[in-house]
Amino acid sequence: MRLLHTSDWHLGHQLHGVARDGEHAAFLAWLVEQAVAEQVDAVVITGDIFDGSNPPATAQAAYYGFLAEIGARLPGVEVIVLGGNHDSPARLEAPAPLLERLRVRVVGALPRDDHAVAWDRAVVLLHRRVRGKPGPVAAWLLAVPFLRVGDLAGHVDGDGVPDPAIAIAALYAEGVAAARARAGALPLVITGHLHVTGAEPSILSERRVLAGGAEALDAGLFGAGEVAYVALGHLHKAQRVGGHDHVRYAGSPIPLAMAEAGYKHQVAIVELPAAAGDG
Repeated sequence: MRLLHTSDWHLGHQLHGVARDGEHAAFLAWLVEQAVAEQVDAVVITGDIFDGSNPPATAQAAYYGFLAEIGARLPGVEVIVLGGNHDSPARLEAPAPLLERLRVRVVGALPRDDHAVAWDRAVVLLHRRVRGKPGPVAAWLLAVPFLRVGDLAGHVDGDGVPDPAIAIAALYAEGVAAARARAGALPLVITGHLHVTGAEPSILSERRVLAGGAEALDAGLFGAGEVAYVALGHLHKAQRVGGHDHVRYAGSPIPLAMAEAGYKHQVAIVELPAAAGDG
């Protein structure tokens, strides 16, 4: 199975008062062509679709236009959209019932039933495309968006002080266990929108997204030896993390600050392994 991983579009962004609409339009047109050329089975977008929680109409039109175009040009493709710290979860998820008809799955916020995380709604089936239609299930994806303060309650350090790093590690442990139990021998993909230790942030663009002074989390929270690929967002520099080829930030498609002008902006094409015994 083949995935295309992209992130941190920041549609609606302005640089020193100059709108980036033309650059984003060129990128999205290019992205459709790349997805078609690579004949991908799924596209995973790991957060910060928009530059703000109330994006301008031009940014929303670009986003929905992309979703419609890729579905028309690449029948059977699945698109997974995750919320980032710049996005409004409610705004992203509002059209979800309609977008699901286009095989677009949106997870703006961690799904919950009452006070518990509904992991069954965060675990997504990924299908291999066969002659323009969804074929057999080829992988599972644990769709974790940016985790907000409300997701992190109830976890404390040894002194009884709330600790967001402990909370995030605990949530990922629960999610990976739930996903692994359902995936069986099939490959498992995990998403995240956060800063992982060993990754290099840009100097100016990324905010610290954890409370309590914690800036980065250990890549081990995704599970050792259990995961085929970890698709990350938030850092704008495309990079592998900690020497692991399967843990990767896609980075932003265009520079979002002058400090990012020298980055090699890109998307990632990922080949997932077949399940044991799967031809």
